[in-house]
Amino acid sequence: MKSSLLMSGLICTVLLAASGCQKQPAAVEVKPDSAAAAESNAVVQKEKPAVATTGITQEEAGIKYRVDMPGIKPFLQKAKPGPIVPALLQNAVPQGLAYIEDKKWMLVSHYREDGKPSLLSVIDASSGKMVKAIELYKNSSTPYTGHAGGITASKKHIWISSDQDVYYLNFEDIVKAENGGKLAFAGSVQSETRASFTAYEDGILWIGEFAHGTEYPTDKSHYITNRDDEQHKAWAEGYRLNPETDLPMVKPEQGQGSAAPDYILSLPDRIQGMSVAKDHIWLSQSYGRKNASTLYRFKNILAEKPHSKASVRSTEVPIWFLDSKNRVDQMELPPMSEGIFESAGQLHILFESGATKYKTSSSYALDRIQILPLNE
Repeated sequence: MKSSLLMSGLICTVLLAASGCQKQPAAVEVKPDSAAAAESNAVVQKEKPAVATTGITQEEAGIKYRVDMPGIKPFLQKAKPGPIVPALLQNAVPQGLAYIEDKKWMLVSHYREDGKPSLLSVIDASSGKMVKAIELYKNSSTPYTGHAGGITASKKHIWISSDQDVYYLNFEDIVKAENGGKLAFAGSVQSETRASFTAYEDGILWIGEFAHGTEYPTDKSHYITNRDDEQHKAWAEGYRLNPETDLPMVKPEQGQGSAAPDYILSLPDRIQGMSVAKDHIWLSQSYGRKNASTLYRFKNILAEKPHSKASVRSTEVPIWFLDSKNRVDQMELPPMSEGIFESAGQLHILFESGATKYKTSSSYALDRIQILPLNE
């Protein structure tokens, strides 16, 4: 990276817990004029919505006001509004964000709370328009109604994480799928984590978890004291994929069981999304409708000597900490950040705050993917 993400003095304090410690500032009306653009993050004129045969549209959420949050102003001044998040007006809640370079497609995973199948929406990155929205099924007849907390793309598959499992779809099936159609998962991989989010880089599938108190517990074997003498309770497991099958490899010593991870990253609490690059690792951290989120950038330390180790599925697995010793910088974001991906010197950030269930109660709701230039 040519320059640091943050200008001098942008290092922020992570806000804790849904109840939070921030004072309640006055609400500000969302205005579309240019004078208000920097403060409201460039709300733009409404466009004719794209519509899937399932009734899924790509429309602005109708956000009426946002709270003045001084800590997020550096982000608002740098970030640019990207495509409108699909399915907001159909009560879908966006969670994961991924990118397919060959197709120039953005992928968004969404859950729904009305018993309807979770969704995969596809956005053309060049135009910002929705290409298709697809309902997800576990098999030909059983809807997938999971949280769909993360999504990523490997060479042959699209991966969607939820409740300890990461389900995969064949890439070609998504390309061929009709707008408004249905797709059944081709298979799944069981993780030792909560599988809250997922990422892919350089042949490695990452499956990570969100940890927060007793509400979102993780396995106690994941409790590790880091190099700052602070306890981490979350893992991200890295599985090296078979170059031929594009699936995790079961080592001979594991017999017929599930594959063991090749790497483990020990993470801070409340991580919602992750993006891995050659030189660095991004983490999206958030919890609560009124608490600012935090974006972390860490040095990629996987080539260094491991900091610890763990036994997983009868296999010794190396562990590296993401802590202050390798944290490069951090930035305060609007509440409710979720999935992230990096492409062409820009970090794309998804927020769930534009969903119908959150848009009137979040301090700073956003209905567009936000694009953060990294080299400015």
